Amino acid sequence: MKVLVLGATGYIGSAVAGRLAEHGHEVVALVRPAVAGEERVVPGASAVRYGDATDPAALRAAADDADVVVHAAAPAGDAGTELAAVEALLAGGARIVYTSGIWVLGPGASAEDGPLAPIPLVAFRADVERRVREAGGVVIRPGIVYGRGGGIPALLVAKAAEHGRGRYVSADGQEPTWPTVHVDDLADLFAVAVEKAEAGAVLHGVAEEAVPLPAIAEAAGRAAGLGGAGVRAWPVEEAAGDLGPAFAGALALGQSVSALRTREALGWNPYRPGIVAELADGSYRNGRGPAA
Repeated sequence: MKVLVLGATGYIGSAVAGRLAEHGHEVVALVRPAVAGEERVVPGASAVRYGDATDPAALRAAADDADVVVHAAAPAGDAGTELAAVEALLAGGARIVYTSGIWVLGPGASAEDGPLAPIPLVAFRADVERRVREAGGVVIRPGIVYGRGGGIPALLVAKAAEHGRGRYVSADGQEPTWPTVHVDDLADLFAVAVEKAEAGAVLHGVAEEAVPLPAIAEAAGRAAGLGGAGVRAWPVEEAAGDLGPAFAGALALGQSVSALRTREALGWNPYRPGIVAELADGSYRNGRGPAA
Protein backbone atom coordinates (compact mmCIF):
# COMPACT_ATOMS: atom_id res chain seq x y z
CA MET A 1 0.00 0.00 0.00
CA LYS A 2 0.98 3.61 -0.43
CA VAL A 3 1.18 5.12 3.05
CA LEU A 4 1.60 8.82 3.76
CA VAL A 5 3.30 9.38 7.12
CA LEU A 6 2.92 12.73 8.87
CA GLY A 7 5.67 13.37 11.38
CA ALA A 8 8.06 10.95 9.67
CA THR A 9 11.13 12.75 11.07
CA GLY A 10 9.79 12.66 14.64
CA TYR A 11 10.39 10.18 17.42
CA ILE A 12 7.40 7.92 16.76
CA GLY A 13 6.92 8.74 13.08
CA SER A 14 10.46 7.84 12.07
CA ALA A 15 10.18 4.41 13.70
CA VAL A 16 6.79 3.86 12.04
CA ALA A 17 8.04 4.90 8.60
CA GLY A 18 10.95 2.49 8.84
CA ARG A 19 8.75 -0.41 9.95
CA LEU A 20 6.19 0.18 7.20
CA ALA A 21 8.99 0.11 4.63
CA GLU A 22 10.25 -3.17 6.10
CA HIS A 23 6.73 -4.55 5.59
CA GLY A 24 6.96 -3.69 1.90
CA HIS A 25 4.76 -0.60 1.83
CA GLU A 26 5.51 2.45 -0.27
CA VAL A 27 6.15 5.15 2.32
CA VAL A 28 5.75 8.83 1.49
CA ALA A 29 6.96 11.19 4.20
CA LEU A 30 5.36 14.58 4.74
CA VAL A 31 7.89 16.88 6.38
CA ARG A 32 8.15 20.58 7.06
CA PRO A 33 9.62 22.58 4.18
CA ALA A 34 13.40 22.39 4.03
CA VAL A 35 15.62 25.43 4.26
CA ALA A 36 16.92 26.74 0.95
CA GLY A 37 19.17 24.21 -0.74
CA GLU A 38 18.57 21.42 1.78
CA GLU A 39 17.15 18.06 0.81
CA ARG A 40 15.46 16.04 3.52
CA VAL A 41 16.13 12.32 3.63
CA VAL A 42 13.80 10.11 5.65
CA PRO A 43 15.02 6.53 6.18
CA GLY A 44 12.47 4.09 4.84
CA ALA A 45 10.62 6.64 2.73
CA SER A 46 10.51 6.21 -1.03
CA ALA A 47 9.49 9.85 -1.46
CA VAL A 48 9.44 13.06 0.56
CA ARG A 49 6.81 15.74 0.25
CA TYR A 50 6.96 19.13 1.90
CA GLY A 51 4.11 20.69 3.81
CA ASP A 52 2.88 21.69 7.24
CA ALA A 53 0.71 19.20 9.14
CA THR A 54 -1.60 22.08 10.11
CA ASP A 55 -2.11 23.30 6.52
CA PRO A 56 -5.30 21.71 5.13
CA ALA A 57 -4.43 22.49 1.50
CA ALA A 58 -1.01 20.85 1.79
CA LEU A 59 -2.50 17.85 3.55
CA ARG A 60 -5.20 17.38 0.93
CA ALA A 61 -2.63 17.50 -1.87
CA ALA A 62 -0.28 15.09 -0.12
CA ALA A 63 -2.99 12.56 0.76
CA ASP A 64 -4.74 12.64 -2.60
CA ASP A 65 -3.26 9.38 -3.92
CA ALA A 66 -2.47 7.62 -0.63
CA ASP A 67 -4.20 4.44 0.48
CA VAL A 68 -3.54 5.10 4.16
CA VAL A 69 -2.40 8.14 6.13
CA VAL A 70 -0.56 7.66 9.41
CA HIS A 71 -0.89 10.86 11.42
CA ALA A 72 2.07 10.83 13.80
CA ALA A 73 2.90 14.54 13.64
CA ALA A 74 3.25 16.59 16.78
CA PRO A 75 -0.23 17.74 17.80
CA ALA A 76 -1.21 21.36 17.36
CA GLY A 77 -2.98 21.22 20.71
CA ASP A 78 -6.14 22.84 19.36
CA ALA A 79 -9.28 20.90 18.42
CA GLY A 80 -10.19 23.18 15.53
CA THR A 81 -6.78 22.91 13.91
CA GLU A 82 -6.60 19.15 14.43
CA LEU A 83 -10.10 18.57 13.08
CA ALA A 84 -9.40 20.72 10.02
CA ALA A 85 -6.32 18.60 9.33
CA VAL A 86 -8.31 15.38 9.65
CA GLU A 87 -11.04 16.66 7.33
CA ALA A 88 -8.44 17.58 4.72
CA LEU A 89 -6.92 14.13 4.89
CA LEU A 90 -10.33 12.44 4.67
CA ALA A 91 -11.19 14.45 1.58
CA GLY A 92 -8.59 12.49 -0.34
CA GLY A 93 -10.33 9.20 0.42
CA ALA A 94 -7.49 7.59 2.37
CA ARG A 95 -8.01 5.71 5.61
CA ILE A 96 -6.48 7.47 8.63
CA VAL A 97 -4.48 5.90 11.42
CA TYR A 98 -4.41 8.63 14.04
CA THR A 99 -1.95 8.85 16.93
CA SER A 100 -3.70 9.83 20.14
CA GLY A 101 -2.44 8.80 23.60
CA ILE A 102 -3.39 7.29 26.93
CA TRP A 103 -3.72 10.68 28.63
CA VAL A 104 -7.08 11.02 26.87
CA LEU A 105 -8.35 8.30 29.25
CA GLY A 106 -7.67 10.22 32.44
CA PRO A 107 -6.58 8.69 35.77
CA GLY A 108 -7.13 5.13 36.93
CA ALA A 109 -7.67 1.85 35.09
CA SER A 110 -8.85 1.75 31.47
CA ALA A 111 -9.39 -0.61 28.56
CA GLU A 112 -9.97 0.09 24.87
CA ASP A 113 -13.72 0.50 25.36
CA GLY A 114 -13.43 2.67 28.47
CA PRO A 115 -14.85 6.21 28.71
CA LEU A 116 -12.76 9.25 27.88
CA ALA A 117 -11.76 11.66 30.62
CA PRO A 118 -8.93 13.64 29.00
CA ILE A 119 -6.63 15.74 31.12
CA PRO A 120 -6.42 19.43 30.07
CA LEU A 121 -3.20 18.98 28.08
CA VAL A 122 -4.94 16.66 25.59
CA ALA A 123 -8.58 17.71 25.89
CA PHE A 124 -8.69 18.41 22.13
CA ARG A 125 -8.07 14.75 21.30
CA ALA A 126 -11.51 13.48 22.32
CA ASP A 127 -13.26 15.25 19.42
CA VAL A 128 -10.54 14.27 16.97
CA GLU A 129 -10.76 10.61 17.96
CA ARG A 130 -14.53 10.63 17.45
CA ARG A 131 -14.22 12.13 13.97
CA VAL A 132 -11.53 9.68 12.89
CA ARG A 133 -13.60 6.73 14.04
CA GLU A 134 -16.81 8.05 12.46
CA ALA A 135 -14.95 8.16 9.14
CA GLY A 136 -13.78 4.56 9.49
CA GLY A 137 -10.27 5.40 10.59
CA VAL A 138 -8.20 3.85 13.37
CA VAL A 139 -7.10 5.44 16.63
CA ILE A 140 -3.91 4.31 18.37
CA ARG A 141 -3.27 5.38 21.96
CA PRO A 142 0.37 4.80 22.86
CA GLY A 143 1.51 4.58 26.45
CA ILE A 144 4.56 6.49 27.59
CA VAL A 145 6.94 5.76 24.74
CA TYR A 146 10.57 4.90 25.39
CA GLY A 147 13.58 3.42 23.62
CA ARG A 148 16.24 4.66 21.22
CA GLY A 149 17.28 7.11 23.94
CA GLY A 150 14.28 9.38 23.33
CA GLY A 151 10.85 10.36 24.55
CA ILE A 152 9.78 11.48 28.01
CA PRO A 153 12.24 9.11 29.73
CA ALA A 154 15.10 11.14 28.26
CA LEU A 155 13.74 14.12 30.20
CA LEU A 156 13.83 12.07 33.40
CA VAL A 157 17.47 11.19 32.74
CA ALA A 158 18.32 14.86 32.18
CA LYS A 159 16.53 15.89 35.39
CA ALA A 160 18.30 13.15 37.35
CA ALA A 161 21.66 14.42 36.10
CA GLU A 162 20.66 17.98 36.95
CA HIS A 163 19.56 17.21 40.51
CA GLY A 164 21.92 14.39 41.45
CA ARG A 165 19.22 11.73 41.89
CA GLY A 166 16.19 10.34 40.14
CA ARG A 167 13.08 12.51 40.30
CA TYR A 168 9.44 11.86 39.56
CA VAL A 169 6.52 14.27 39.57
CA SER A 170 4.01 13.56 42.30
CA ALA A 171 0.66 15.08 43.28
CA ASP A 172 -0.45 14.88 46.91
CA GLY A 173 2.37 12.50 47.78
CA GLN A 174 1.13 9.81 45.39
CA GLU A 175 3.42 7.36 43.58
CA PRO A 176 1.92 7.17 40.08
CA THR A 177 2.13 4.25 37.69
CA TRP A 178 2.75 4.68 33.98
CA PRO A 179 1.59 2.44 31.09
CA THR A 180 4.59 2.16 28.77
CA VAL A 181 5.66 0.90 25.34
CA HIS A 182 8.97 0.58 23.52
CA VAL A 183 9.03 2.69 20.37
CA ASP A 184 9.93 -0.35 18.24
CA ASP A 185 7.04 -2.38 19.65
CA LEU A 186 4.80 0.59 18.92
CA ALA A 187 6.07 0.73 15.34
CA ASP A 188 5.09 -2.94 14.99
CA LEU A 189 1.58 -2.08 16.15
CA PHE A 190 1.25 0.73 13.61
CA ALA A 191 2.31 -1.58 10.81
CA VAL A 192 -0.18 -4.29 11.71
CA ALA A 193 -2.90 -1.65 12.22
CA VAL A 194 -2.32 -0.30 8.71
CA GLU A 195 -2.68 -3.82 7.36
CA LYS A 196 -5.38 -5.44 9.49
CA ALA A 197 -7.23 -3.11 11.88
CA GLU A 198 -10.99 -2.85 11.48
CA ALA A 199 -12.63 0.45 10.59
CA GLY A 200 -13.33 2.54 13.68
CA ALA A 201 -10.98 0.51 15.89
CA VAL A 202 -9.37 1.89 19.04
CA LEU A 203 -6.00 0.30 19.76
CA HIS A 204 -3.88 0.62 22.88
CA GLY A 205 -0.14 0.70 22.32
CA VAL A 206 0.77 -0.50 25.80
CA ALA A 207 3.24 -3.26 26.69
CA GLU A 208 3.48 -2.76 30.47
CA GLU A 209 0.18 -1.72 32.00
CA ALA A 210 1.32 0.06 35.17
CA VAL A 211 5.01 0.59 35.97
CA PRO A 212 5.67 2.39 39.29
CA LEU A 213 7.12 5.80 38.53
CA PRO A 214 9.64 5.70 41.41
CA ALA A 215 11.19 2.61 39.78
CA ILE A 216 11.38 4.45 36.45
CA ALA A 217 12.98 7.46 38.15
CA GLU A 218 15.55 5.26 39.88
CA ALA A 219 16.47 3.66 36.55
CA ALA A 220 16.75 7.15 35.03
CA GLY A 221 19.24 7.99 37.76
CA ARG A 222 21.31 4.95 36.83
CA ALA A 223 21.18 5.99 33.19
CA ALA A 224 22.56 9.36 34.26
CA GLY A 225 25.48 7.61 35.95
CA LEU A 226 24.25 8.19 39.51
CA GLY A 227 24.30 4.57 40.65
CA GLY A 228 22.30 4.05 43.81
CA ALA A 229 21.71 7.73 44.62
CA GLY A 230 18.02 7.04 45.21
CA VAL A 231 14.95 9.00 44.12
CA ARG A 232 13.00 11.98 45.31
CA ALA A 233 9.40 12.94 44.72
CA TRP A 234 9.06 16.22 42.85
CA PRO A 235 5.87 17.96 44.01
CA VAL A 236 3.74 18.84 41.03
CA GLU A 237 3.49 22.46 42.16
CA GLU A 238 7.28 22.74 42.12
CA ALA A 239 7.64 20.88 38.83
CA ALA A 240 5.07 23.19 37.24
CA GLY A 241 7.51 26.09 37.56
CA ASP A 242 10.02 24.17 35.46
CA LEU A 243 7.85 22.17 33.08
CA GLY A 244 4.63 24.17 32.97
CA PRO A 245 1.46 23.29 34.92
CA ALA A 246 -0.22 21.21 32.21
CA PHE A 247 2.78 19.02 31.43
CA ALA A 248 3.73 18.60 35.07
CA GLY A 249 0.19 17.49 35.84
CA ALA A 250 0.34 14.96 33.02
CA LEU A 251 3.57 13.46 34.34
CA ALA A 252 1.96 13.05 37.78
CA LEU A 253 -1.00 11.13 36.30
CA GLY A 254 -1.40 7.59 37.64
CA GLN A 255 -2.84 5.09 35.17
CA SER A 256 -3.21 1.38 34.50
CA VAL A 257 -4.10 0.76 30.86
CA SER A 258 -4.91 -2.59 29.28
CA ALA A 259 -4.11 -3.51 25.68
CA LEU A 260 -5.62 -7.00 25.89
CA ARG A 261 -8.20 -6.44 23.15
CA THR A 262 -5.60 -4.89 20.87
CA ARG A 263 -3.30 -7.88 21.30
CA GLU A 264 -6.10 -10.36 20.69
CA ALA A 265 -7.51 -8.55 17.66
CA LEU A 266 -4.21 -8.04 15.83
CA GLY A 267 -1.86 -10.64 17.28
CA TRP A 268 0.43 -7.85 18.49
CA ASN A 269 3.08 -9.19 20.85
CA PRO A 270 5.44 -6.54 22.25
CA TYR A 271 8.73 -8.11 23.32
CA ARG A 272 11.41 -5.42 23.71
CA PRO A 273 12.97 -4.74 27.14
CA GLY A 274 10.73 -3.02 29.68
CA ILE A 275 11.22 0.63 30.48
CA VAL A 276 13.21 0.06 33.69
CA ALA A 277 15.66 -2.29 31.98
CA GLU A 278 15.97 -0.01 28.94
CA LEU A 279 16.75 2.99 31.12
CA ALA A 280 19.19 1.26 33.42
CA ASP A 281 21.10 -0.78 30.86
CA GLY A 282 20.03 0.26 27.37
CA SER A 283 19.87 3.22 25.05
CA TYR A 284 19.76 5.93 27.73
CA ARG A 285 23.10 5.16 29.40
CA ASN A 286 25.42 8.16 29.24
CA GLY A 287 28.68 6.25 29.11
CA ARG A 288 29.84 7.09 32.64
CA GLY A 289 30.48 3.49 33.49
CA PRO A 290 28.52 0.41 34.58
CA ALA A 291 25.37 0.74 36.60
CA ALA A 292 25.87 0.33 40.33
